[in-house]
Amino acid sequence: MNQVASLDHALVVADLERQVAHWLAASRTFRDAEEFASLAAWKSVERETGTPLRKQLHAAVEELIALGDATVALIVKARQDPALVEQAATAVQRFRRRYGQVDTTLDFLGDAVNSRTSPLLCAALTTLDQLAVASMAPVLRRANKPVPRVLVYQDKGTGASILRAGVRLWAPGTIMPVAAIKIVRHNLYRPTSLFHETGHQVAHLTGWVPSVRAALGRALADDRQLQGMWTPWASEIAADVYAFLLTGYASVAALYDVVGDAETILRWPIGDPHPIGWLRTALGCAFSTQCFGPSGPWVQLQRAMEARHTLSSADESVQPLLVRSLAAMPRIAAACLSAPVPALQNRPITDALDPQRVSPKALAVLETSAAAALWTSPHWRLTEGIRIVALAGLREAEHPETASHWIDRARTWLTTEVKAA
Repeated sequence: MNQVASLDHALVVADLERQVAHWLAASRTFRDAEEFASLAAWKSVERETGTPLRKQLHAAVEELIALGDATVALIVKARQDPALVEQAATAVQRFRRRYGQVDTTLDFLGDAVNSRTSPLLCAALTTLDQLAVASMAPVLRRANKPVPRVLVYQDKGTGASILRAGVRLWAPGTIMPVAAIKIVRHNLYRPTSLFHETGHQVAHLTGWVPSVRAALGRALADDRQLQGMWTPWASEIAADVYAFLLTGYASVAALYDVVGDAETILRWPIGDPHPIGWLRTALGCAFSTQCFGPSGPWVQLQRAMEARHTLSSADESVQPLLVRSLAAMPRIAAACLSAPVPALQNRPITDALDPQRVSPKALAVLETSAAAALWTSPHWRLTEGIRIVALAGLREAEHPETASHWIDRARTWLTTEVKAA
């Protein structure tokens, strides 16, 4: 090796040493979970949720550091053997890319945990954690499936979302041990969207979505255009069904508040897995009619939507599909409610979640029988927490003049930690 080549070799190896030292030092900071979420926030997460999360994160960090240490060892060898320089340089690039993947994973989970920024918010999100788990239990236990733990976090935006338990995270080899559900600020105290997201988790574990898609296909077999329109929406429709069966009309009114933007409610964006907002709301009203009868606040909501967002405002190419969809809505609703669930021996989801439990009449009976204790008792919170959400959402929707009262009542209920005697 001549002197110039020797000098270049030494400079390249030194630069590789500098790079790996930087990324390895940054990686070691990940060993402290408080680097990305406060100790108080971690303590606020239930042990059954926080422990598997921290174990998964610890494993990802230790694998990252081990990769960094191996890269350092390779660079040491490359200092003595120029033939290894290219291999060492490739290892440095691999290590820094893995750092980015782990960083993204930790950042997401850290932000989720750290959203519990105050005692009130912590209490609300903890209650929602528990309600989310309770919402999946009736179906998954009957299907002999484990019920995932849930971490609910608050974030901006208009719609909720879920990172399902069992999905692969950004860092290679990491699997989400719990379900992480985003609840948006405007719906924090009217959290029917929480059950739309748990519906996605249940549908995935039970093989329900293909069945809903097939049921829609059969219901619309006489109209291939409608069939092609509706069947790709099966996943989101299944989740809407789930939220409806758990919280009744409250879920329909809350959904309309999200999709009721005048600029988008009649649009059909290419590739959007959600039904057109107008049709999605109409389907929810059809669920209510089929399950609760032909009179109720869902009738007024449908009329108000039709008056405010006339179908003539839609794109001309979409208008005929909207008109025909509305005419077919009763059979579309029936198909969705009766679609067999493979993990339930092909029985419909309504076998496990009876919609009559959240009818206005049933919720009125709950309200009367429990009286004031409904909003303070640990017993009622434990046994009827989801129906309490349904009741508060129903009252808020059907009586706009007293909506603020029900919003405040729901907020107080969700943010007050109730301890059993």
